Amino acid sequence: MELSLAILFLPFIFSYVSSLTEHDLTVIVPPGKRECFHQHMKEGETLDFEYQVLEGGDLDINFILRSPSNRALATDARKEDAIHTITLKETGEYLFCFDNTFSRMAEKVVFFDLIVENDESPEEQDELEKKAYMDTFAAQELYEIRIEEIEETLSAVKENLFKSQSHQRNWRNIEFRDRYIAERNYERVGFWSVATSVILVGTFIVQVVMIRSLFGSTNKVVT
Repeated sequence: MELSLAILFLPFIFSYVSSLTEHDLTVIVPPGKRECFHQHMKEGETLDFEYQVLEGGDLDINFILRSPSNRALATDARKEDAIHTITLKETGEYLFCFDNTFSRMAEKVVFFDLIVENDESPEEQDELEKKAYMDTFAAQELYEIRIEEIEETLSAVKENLFKSQSHQRNWRNIEFRDRYIAERNYERVGFWSVATSVILVGTFIVQVVMIRSLFGSTNKVVT
């Protein structure tokens, strides 16, 4: 149950996270130099950009924000901090530059925070949430179907194992019976072979004795 609830709420969390992009960074701008950064953003998104000079000189810096068409969207001259909120009109690479060329000796430590939010209409948001819910429901249903398929497969494997064991027991019983019959037949053949041999030898001896007795009786009469 807890896993199902977690799966159901994940799309809403991901949809919120996917509509919000945030970057924060602390940079060092050397004297007489300019540091620039690029960020790809889309038309219709809302940009919240905040910066503050933390250390160096008079704690001031020049700043400029340019659109993909190289149009200046925001400019600051030697400011300590500022916040700019802009609804973007173009899609592409936006340029953020911190300019410290006016300073000849002092480097500046600047912290900035960039937040890009996708300002969608409530209808679009509802549609996205509905789609995410349907996708999650379909994924959960597919997950349950796969679990059922796995259980059915395991049951079939278990049943086949039982059948195999039953067949093996039957073949083992048949083999034991055949072996027992073969051993009994071997014993009987051996017994009757010995008995026949004894009878033959006995018959032979009796015949020899009888013949000798006949020849002995003839010799006595002649004398």
